[in-house]
Amino acid sequence: MIRALVTAGPTHEPIDAVRFIGNRSSGRMALAIAHSLADQGCQVTLLAGPGVDPAGMVDATPDRVRRFTTADDLGRLLFEEWPSHDLLVMAAAVADFKPARCTEGKLRRDAAVEPIALVPTGDLLAGLAATTRPDQFVVGFALEDPAELERSARDKLARKRADVIVANPLATMDSADVDATLFLRDGRMERPADRPIPKPRFAAWLGARILPEVRARMARGGPATLSAPHP
Repeated sequence: MIRALVTAGPTHEPIDAVRFIGNRSSGRMALAIAHSLADQGCQVTLLAGPGVDPAGMVDATPDRVRRFTTADDLGRLLFEEWPSHDLLVMAAAVADFKPARCTEGKLRRDAAVEPIALVPTGDLLAGLAATTRPDQFVVGFALEDPAELERSARDKLARKRADVIVANPLATMDSADVDATLFLRDGRMERPADRPIPKPRFAAWLGARILPEVRARMARGGPATLSAPHP
């Protein structure tokens, strides 16, 4: 059985005790993928961010749903969980920046407030690359303006040492539909025949596309180029 690790939703990076830097990710795409992978026979562990409700996940149990808030939280969970899984679907929308420091208590509107200095968060997927085994399979995501989508996806393939990047235009965020493109290690691009499509349908298509390769990699203990889909 394939053990799949799926990350879902945004991170919240605290400014003070009540405010944070976040984004509009709903986690719908990741939850659809978690459902689909479970339907296709995988044992799924879900790492769920703020506002993501995993209650509807197929066969969800508390030991297979873990929560995170910040990028650092998610990083710790990934390093704990990834060694015992075969497939990682890194669909969480991790903040690129966080406040350099979190103010204790609540910043008051009438107080003298200094500009909030930001520092980069860690590149979680790139950080996992050093510990990823040859028999493990990694799916990353890119969310960009359409004009930057291909460049960003191909850069992430190389820099994060992923097997597949699922590239989405900005309109995907918090939408019920997706217009995604797969970028593969060998340079090819693939798309569902009908686009845009509802996220659950795309999740089923993605699972059917990658799971045979994940099984083959587990059996042979190392990577090979994704084969072209059968007509």
